[in-house]
Amino acid sequence: MSAQPGEADERAESPPYQPEEPETHWTVNGRPRLSALSWAEDVLSETNSALPAEIGELRLLRDGAKRLAVVTLKDRPPLVLKQYVNDRGAWTHLWMDRLCEAGLAPPARLSVTPARGWSHSHSTLVADMAPDFAWTTWLVESEPKRSAAAGAAADWLVGLQELNVELPDRATYRAADELTRHCVDLGASFPTFARALTDIHHDIRAHLYEGNTPRGIAHVPSHGDLHPNNLHIADDAHLSVTAIDLDIAGMRRPSYDVGYAITQMLIVSWMRTGSMQIGADAAQTFWNRWSRSGAPDAVAVGAESARALLQSLHFELVTHRNERTELLVPWVAVARSMLTNGVPHTLRTLATPKEHAS
Repeated sequence: MSAQPGEADERAESPPYQPEEPETHWTVNGRPRLSALSWAEDVLSETNSALPAEIGELRLLRDGAKRLAVVTLKDRPPLVLKQYVNDRGAWTHLWMDRLCEAGLAPPARLSVTPARGWSHSHSTLVADMAPDFAWTTWLVESEPKRSAAAGAAADWLVGLQELNVELPDRATYRAADELTRHCVDLGASFPTFARALTDIHHDIRAHLYEGNTPRGIAHVPSHGDLHPNNLHIADDAHLSVTAIDLDIAGMRRPSYDVGYAITQMLIVSWMRTGSMQIGADAAQTFWNRWSRSGAPDAVAVGAESARALLQSLHFELVTHRNERTELLVPWVAVARSMLTNGVPHTLRTLATPKEHAS
């Protein structure tokens, strides 16, 4: 395993995905072309020689240089095969192992999916498939279920942040330089918003990057991409929670995952309903549950949320160029409110039902 990939490697590995036909054949490192099934068989043979003969079905979710597939096995739970362009997945395997050893191994109520192997020849990680439903699904359920799921997700984050585990320092990941790039790109593309974006950029930097982390705020274990798609929540008496996609797990300020998760709840709500109301309702529960743990670094959560909103705007309007310019006014306004009014006030305002003119 080579030296741990840096930020540039991680960004380079996540370009806008262009889907290909499911039956596309491919070549890796000059090796003969292999079908998706042969690729899966090779990966499983390298990581566990007993598995290939047990393949019942292969569901290809993504093709190309970074394949993603679910393998249904006979007489055992399904596995996920995730391919990388380098050995980054081997490091992800290590972080998953450490988190499981530290207390997040199934069948604990709060867990991560265990890694089952790494194929060096195909740069592919093998892991258990997360059970149950993604948190995203719960966000559009009835209020009691939505609130219960948000509380369970906060429990998972509190449990993670309290772990004693060795993970890489990610304090500079998606930090000041990337924030500046996003604001410059958005301002150049949408000049009427340039002044507002510049002011938001200045305030985020002042909260997060000008000087060191405030005294007494220690870095804690962090998921790094705490999107509602990356937590699976069981509809059982305990609301068990399983996390997936730990590629950028590491040590960060406590505010990082909280602000990012809150923003992603708002965005999922917007994309699914045209409003941030149900996302804000769930985010209030999430915030209140996390706050009861002591809320270390709570003062920075609004800035992290605003940063994530600008990151998502850049992703939608600059990276993908999807022309959804209707996002600018409400999303920039929420970013400004997070910085000026704080998280609780902003969420209460967004969660309040709006009257529609007849």
